[in-house]
Amino acid sequence: MAQDPLKVRFWGTRGSVPTPGPQTAKYGGNTSCVEVRAQDGTIIVLDCGTGARLLGLDLLKTASRPLRINLFIGHTHWDHIQGFPFFSPVFLPDTELNVFAPAGLQRTVEDALAGQMQYSYFPVTLRDLRSRIHFTEVEEGFFRLGDVMIETQFLNHTAPTISFRISSGGATVAYVTDHEPFWNPSGSHFKHPGDQRHIAFLNGADLVIHDAQFSLEEYPGKIGWGHSTVDYATEVSMAAGVKQLALFHHDPLHDDGEIARLEGIGRRLAKERGVAMDVLAAAEGVTLDVQGTRLAQPPDEASALRRRSIVGERVLVVGATDAEMASIGQVLAEDGLVFLAAPDSQTALIQAGEVPPSLMIVDKQLPKGDGVGLIKQVRAKLNRPNLPAIMLTDGSDAPSGRTLVGPADDYLARPVVSPMLRARVRAWLTRALTASDGERVGEGAHTEALIEPADNFQPVGKALAGAYTGLLASAPLFQSLSQEQLSKLVSKAVERVYLPGQAVFRQGESGSHVYVILGGQVRIVEATPEVPLVDRFVGELGQGEIVGEMGLLLDHSRTATVMAVERTRCLMIPQDDFTQALEQSPPLAMGLLRMMAARLQSVNRLLSRTAPDPLTVLAGRRMFHDQYRRLAAGARRRCSSVILLSLDVHHLKDINDHFGYSMGDEVLRAVADALVESTRTTDLVARYGSDEFAVLLVDAGHDQVEVIIDRVTQKLADLGQRRALPRKVECSIGIVVSSVPPESAEELLREADLDMNRRKI
Repeated sequence: MAQDPLKVRFWGTRGSVPTPGPQTAKYGGNTSCVEVRAQDGTIIVLDCGTGARLLGLDLLKTASRPLRINLFIGHTHWDHIQGFPFFSPVFLPDTELNVFAPAGLQRTVEDALAGQMQYSYFPVTLRDLRSRIHFTEVEEGFFRLGDVMIETQFLNHTAPTISFRISSGGATVAYVTDHEPFWNPSGSHFKHPGDQRHIAFLNGADLVIHDAQFSLEEYPGKIGWGHSTVDYATEVSMAAGVKQLALFHHDPLHDDGEIARLEGIGRRLAKERGVAMDVLAAAEGVTLDVQGTRLAQPPDEASALRRRSIVGERVLVVGATDAEMASIGQVLAEDGLVFLAAPDSQTALIQAGEVPPSLMIVDKQLPKGDGVGLIKQVRAKLNRPNLPAIMLTDGSDAPSGRTLVGPADDYLARPVVSPMLRARVRAWLTRALTASDGERVGEGAHTEALIEPADNFQPVGKALAGAYTGLLASAPLFQSLSQEQLSKLVSKAVERVYLPGQAVFRQGESGSHVYVILGGQVRIVEATPEVPLVDRFVGELGQGEIVGEMGLLLDHSRTATVMAVERTRCLMIPQDDFTQALEQSPPLAMGLLRMMAARLQSVNRLLSRTAPDPLTVLAGRRMFHDQYRRLAAGARRRCSSVILLSLDVHHLKDINDHFGYSMGDEVLRAVADALVESTRTTDLVARYGSDEFAVLLVDAGHDQVEVIIDRVTQKLADLGQRRALPRKVECSIGIVVSSVPPESAEELLREADLDMNRRKI
């Protein structure tokens, strides 16, 4: 058995805010940052608080170049990202940084990092960094990095927060911060299903790094802040059979003496229970060699890398007080969710039958009946035994420790903390979407090039009209309309969910609706008579945008094909209602005119870029040679080397023959997107032929060749899975490195082709 399969070093252990000084010298004053190195060389950085500054300097000294770093960010609160602008490796062109983090409530992790690096706050913006940075949003599930398996699970915090369980060589490290008890802050009996899920996630880990910010005495005044007590961290770790517990995320008010006292509490609890679990308070500079003997098996879960939009999902709230209804409704509306309210069981049953919800939030005590019975009735009525349900309980239930009985998946004690509710709702909707995706899209689902939408559309109805009015009002185009106009616009609207690869509509079809994108993303392509069998890329649109307006205004068939890139929810507004709204609202008509003018300008710019490839919008062969000369000249002046990649797509003809040319086009777009996401903006990516691509990477050398091949291969696999392509996308790759790039690309292209042939043998 190999020794020390995982090495863990603490670079920042503090929570909330840095607290440097003599009173925190032992355990440290920097905010969250932990380094994990696997035996296969994989480097993982857990959070990027102020401790990341010293870690970055150490990596430059001790890690082999080029640096390939995987940064896991649990959530984007400041104490977990403050160190990013001072993380030295991100300034180097040979660094590849893969950032994994959950999608935030209102912005992506990329937006959050870029926000703190605006010129108002910092002299270098995110776009100015020379490293290759790739952002991947993660959900619950698992994925792999080389020989390392990563499992993820949502935590109980005031923002969507992910915990990471890292397994390699028989050893397992679980990183769970920031997290608050779902129910009891201490005690060995955990009744809440959330706490039980938490214990299952920690089960058998060799090392758990757990939030332990508060003492048991402090916690009653900190409920809803999203952090744990030392007692809770110790109890759940003992219940999970953990070998070693590192207390983490120390409170900024706790000096070294107080942290040592809390460490002693954790150790006494373990000793009193007769549990052989080592408890320590995490301290900066401490290195732990983590060994284990149990090899991790891939869990029976979905990929954590598959993005799922919750916008437009329906949440039925039953029996809450008027004040709670108003508060919950506001929270759900801010996240683009459809809020359905019912005062009692009878109304809820009728409403659920008319408008099936994606999630229920039910008061435990209802005017007529009880919440437990209602949850069972709604699930039976809809034939959905796994419909997620959150039960609201009195605050007095929480400290009593009484057993939680009934069918609810989650229990939330009053007073309801809005940020915590948002995070819980998002977690359960994501889990529900993961389960339903598995039911809808099984093996063999993509036997055709495109999945056609069903014809059995149903109007949203009166029960949903109010909710969709609010969603429509949040779209910029419709903000000028009055409440009455919005209500009329959605009164006959139809909702529809499209899976990746589905056609919303096709070019040449007749249509009678305008589509408002509530969540997800669509791609617009149009057939080009000049290039048969090739669709020209026109653009991509996301939340709040509309499609289908052109055919409506011109009163003829659809002028382009619109396809879902990812799971997309649309609101379909009848043509007559949309036209009437335009006639009655000059601001709406002017807004539509501005939107169409902007799109036309964007398309004109797209088509004027020296004839880019119409399918992928990459540089074509001519542009590649023109741009190569300029980039090669710059590299020669700087005395820096370049890398040229030549790629051929495998089995494109077979894909076209079996799945149609549209699916073949999707494969080519996936290859193009993978290459763009694997390179910097200063590099040159081109579609060189029908199934050939060429990439020129400037300021790059021999030591980056394998890193680049691995990155492109991994990106192709990820995009193929996310876009539900019917066959694994593979390419032959040839690479040549030139320390003095020639004036013409022809010589390098020939050498890359020769290298490709050698790799095939």
